[in-house]
Amino acid sequence: MPAAPFCPAEKLDSVQVLRALAAVAVVTHHISLFGNGAWGVDLFFVISGFIMCFVTENSGRHFFAKRVIRVVPLYWAGTIGLFCVAVFLPGFLRETRPDLLQLLKSLFFIPYRNGDNVFPIMFLGWTLNYEMFFYLLFALSMAISHAYRAAICSALLVALALIGWAVDSTSVVFEFYTAPILVEFAFGMACYRIHALLRQSRPQGPGRIARTVMGVVGIALIACMPVLADDAKDLGRLVAWGLPAALAFLLLVRALSNRRLPRLAVLVGDASYSLYLFHPYVLNVANRVLRAIGVHETYAVALLKVALCCTVAVVLYRLLELPMTAWLRSLFLSRAPSRATEEGAAA
Repeated sequence: MPAAPFCPAEKLDSVQVLRALAAVAVVTHHISLFGNGAWGVDLFFVISGFIMCFVTENSGRHFFAKRVIRVVPLYWAGTIGLFCVAVFLPGFLRETRPDLLQLLKSLFFIPYRNGDNVFPIMFLGWTLNYEMFFYLLFALSMAISHAYRAAICSALLVALALIGWAVDSTSVVFEFYTAPILVEFAFGMACYRIHALLRQSRPQGPGRIARTVMGVVGIALIACMPVLADDAKDLGRLVAWGLPAALAFLLLVRALSNRRLPRLAVLVGDASYSLYLFHPYVLNVANRVLRAIGVHETYAVALLKVALCCTVAVVLYRLLELPMTAWLRSLFLSRAPSRATEEGAAA
């Protein structure tokens, strides 16, 4: 039986704080003094699986259209902007070339090989290829059965990963969309079901001791993930990062439920999509400026760069991402009021 709803109007600030953590981890991955935050992507995928179940608890109306409006415009704006930079300032971007076929594939989430990697023009968009594919499978699952959407979608994701493991192929698209990392979305959907059942049995949340234990264990799991990079290569990131990310997420969401959290952390979580997409280019500019004025990399400078990336992301979120999303929703979707939660917790 599907889990009963658990206050769908609740805004899960704890999820937003964890989104901020995931985005900042990826930022640190691209700063030389840190360089070990790739696990943030795995946490993002777990969060996406959780949130898609959360925002469709009562209704899946306009689900895919909402996802497209939420994800595509900002990504397209960034991709087209980078393409123009590659045309007019070719020395500014090290590996991006003004290739029209690559532009089209990037815009329409078609994976292609770029040297040794499978990266679109906006290179972190490789994760958006997975996100959009997951949204498509989730929408299909919901069309089959809204009540069992998570179970159906999880079965599809696991089946694709098993096919990818069993079948050898030279197709980039086939290899990409049958990768084990897809199962991390299923981990997130499982987290939602567990959280919903626990909310139903204990609406007030866990007791103080239980919260403390869950918080400590969750933080310990997060702290261990940066040192599991070698294990991610040997065991695969699904085991080394995906499972710990799912368990840490569930524990911390439970530990932080019904708690007032720092507004700044929640705001960075709200802006995490802008932070994730654009931080490499903010870092690029910052590094050029620092080299030009002779400032060497120190931990203090590295932390200032993280703060700069977060500040730029919040500005982009407030001035571009949020108004653009609201305008497109009003233009293409019905004017019926929607849950504020969906706006704040979109993946």
